[in-house]
Parts: sequence; structure tokens; C-alpha cells
Amino acid sequence: MAATVFAGEGATARGGCSAECAGGTERPPDLGSRARPAGDGCAKRSVYLMECVPLWGCAATRGHAAEMEDACAAVPRFADVPVRMLASSRELDGIGVDFDAAELRLPAHLFGVYDGHGGSEVANYCRDKIHVVLRDVLRAGKGLREVGEVDVKEPWEKVFGDCFQKVDDEVSGKSSMSSSGFTAEPIAADNVGSTAVVVVVCSSHVITANCGDSRAVLCRGKEPIALSIDHKPDRKDERTRIEAAGGKVIDWNGYRVSGILAMSRSIGKFSAFACPSLLYGRNY
Repeated sequence: MAATVFAGEGATARGGCSAECAGGTERPPDLGSRARPAGDGCAKRSVYLMECVPLWGCAATRGHAAEMEDACAAVPRFADVPVRMLASSRELDGIGVDFDAAELRLPAHLFGVYDGHGGSEVANYCRDKIHVVLRDVLRAGKGLREVGEVDVKEPWEKVFGDCFQKVDDEVSGKSSMSSSGFTAEPIAADNVGSTAVVVVVCSSHVITANCGDSRAVLCRGKEPIALSIDHKPDRKDERTRIEAAGGKVIDWNGYRVSGILAMSRSIGKFSAFACPSLLYGRNY
């Protein structure tokens, strides 16, 4: 699984100070009397001691398809993220609280786009289930640990990997139990699938995971920043991975998996060759 860490220029969480919340509403979380003010007032603006609620909107166009096969999800405050998944103990030193800062949990917001192919069933399932499964994985916390100085993306690789794999198993009927608690049956035919690009936003970080060729782009001022990398069959690394798994890439009106699928990773269709890729962003 490929992963990249992005750090916003000139914006750092060290020392506990944050920049202004760009858009949306900024307010401190309810910490009661546990937070103690620092002498210079910096702790009051720590990114780990505030909540930034983003503004959001959604628009969709069916295009030339017979039916709308795509879906999107916006789930404010879908989960509370342990701050130990976002910052090392060194980064949390001196933020001005009289309790273990590693026990903090930040409200997080999820946004997802799911581009269906062959039908709408898988895209709609992803819209309804990915945030539920991701929340369950975060709550379970299995295998998660405090981040180090250089492996900040590692916990998120596991979280999103477990989430995407569980949803894919449910879609294909491989899971013995669905996230709804019922015995799982395939939710769509074998030729139906969907891409997934999911963004988790909290006061300090932006974390993106994608499967397929749907894109996430951050616009700060006039500067666009890519938050995802397309999974396409003509990429050398993707073609090598597909062929090693027993698949074929055929140039048929463009490079396609088995001459059919225009992206090299997918939930549902051809999922034997699909797994999520993570981009971990911070302090944009």
C-alpha cells in the first residue's frame, strides 16, 4: 500500500498553536476544567483543543448513463479520533492540559465520493456503510498504537485497509456477518463495483484514502493540492501488481483490467486486484 505524508507549508502543530480555521465554524471542544491556560495563551489555540466544523456541499450529474450510478456522503462528526493517531507524544507536550493529552479524542468529519460502474448498488452501499465501518474500526482500536516521529501514516493505513476490506467482503458476500449484523449475501452482481475516495477532516489533519480513479483535491487560495493518486492500469507499478496477482492489462480503447475496467482498483468488481491507497495530510 502506497502512502505519502503531506505537511502544509509554514503550518505546524509543534508548540500547540494553530492557524485560523479556513471556512466553517471554529469552537473549542467541551473539555470542562481539564484544560489549563498557558502563560502566553497559546494553548487556547492548540489544534488539538478545538473543533473546526467545515462547510460542505454536494452536486451530481448523471451524464450519459441510463441511471445515476454514483453516490456521495457527507457525515459531520461521524467519529471521535484518538489524538494518538495524529500526533506523537513530543508534539503533544506543552499544549496546556492537566491530564494525559494522549487520551484526547478529536471530533472528525467524513466526506466520500463513490463512482459506480455496472450499476449503482455498490456505490450506494459504500455511501451508507463506509463511514459506519470506519467508525467501528476506530472505536475498536485493535492494533493501533501511539504514532512515532516518522510513522504517522501507519495507523491510518491499517484503519482504512481494514475498513475497505470489510466493505469489499460484504459487497462480494465473503463476509460471514455484515456491518448490519445479518448474514451477508452479495449485494450486487459480479460486474458491479465502485471507486471510493474518502476524506476524514478534523481540526488538525486531513486524511485521504482512495480506491480507484476518483480524486480528492485541496484548494488553498489559488493553489490546488492533489490529495489522491489515480489507480490506473497503465501505471507501471499497478500493472506489475495486477499481473503478479494473475490479472491482465489490455489496451482496448485505453488500458483496462482484463480489457474491461478502466481503473486498476475497485470495491466490488475485480476486487481481487484492489486495495486502498492512503495519503495522510496535516495542517493545510
